[in-house]
Amino acid sequence: MTEVFPVPDLVAIGHILMDIRVQIDKQPRPDEEARIRTLSFGGGGSAANVAVGASRLGLKSGFIGSVGFDTFGRVLLEELERDGVDISNVKVDIASGSGMTFIAVDRRGLATMYGYPGASDSLEKRDLDREYIRSARHIHITGLPIETATWASRIASKGCGDVSFDPGRLMSALGLKRLGPVLKNVNEVLMNTEEARKITGHTEPEKIFKALHKTGPTTVILKMGAEGVTASDNKTSLHVPAYPVKVIDTTGAGDAFSAGFITARLEGKDLMDCVRFANAVASIKITKAGARAMPFRSEVELFLKSKQRQTSGDQARSL
Repeated sequence: MTEVFPVPDLVAIGHILMDIRVQIDKQPRPDEEARIRTLSFGGGGSAANVAVGASRLGLKSGFIGSVGFDTFGRVLLEELERDGVDISNVKVDIASGSGMTFIAVDRRGLATMYGYPGASDSLEKRDLDREYIRSARHIHITGLPIETATWASRIASKGCGDVSFDPGRLMSALGLKRLGPVLKNVNEVLMNTEEARKITGHTEPEKIFKALHKTGPTTVILKMGAEGVTASDNKTSLHVPAYPVKVIDTTGAGDAFSAGFITARLEGKDLMDCVRFANAVASIKITKAGARAMPFRSEVELFLKSKQRQTSGDQARSL
């Protein structure tokens, strides 16, 4: 008898990695040694992080990605299951080891990363289940080979209610033309300022919005770190300042934001409230060490209640 999984609210498609994380006082110069204060292991990978974050916020989430047939792969899948993420569509690659990221976080909370994608980059078009993808209310695509990302976006656009895309560092370097086949199939694109510059060639938010809206996405989210978030829905642009918090580790902050934004979107919130909620999720995450240090719904609600006065600085204007 085939096991039946609940229809997911969100399916995240992309990388899952084992993070090997060290905390140091400062990043070393060439030929200099940095003393490690703490060493830890834990799940990472942008798409897997989003799936976990959304599950903790109350969504039924699933993940499509690839792990190696090794100890790290087993641990990564067990971690997803503990967080309530459906792993029925995860590929186990017997030919490659599980992907890893080596992360060094300094006292300012800033991270330097070295990535080994391993099995995570072996997800192919044939590994994507059309029925499963189209059953979800929302598909989030990030950290994939461009051919697989394009195929996933095509499947999702013909059945799923909403599709978001986070190009990340590596895919952003491909530029607007190469990413065009993906962008035309998505509703929301989320990126930081450096990724936006690589894709569009622009640094000014309004020029970035204009370039990306032309390719297809109706909503463009520009994450600006400590300066907050600027967003556009092709009618109105808005800016939401960052919440002031003590930064411990920025790793996974963008994934936390995506999880929060998708959750709020599926709950029917408008753009301003989606960004506010997502900002809160990301802010809580950076006060904790580790990419998977995602907050639960109750934490976010308490945080927002304590920060209600700050929302007076949020701004919106017509394009």
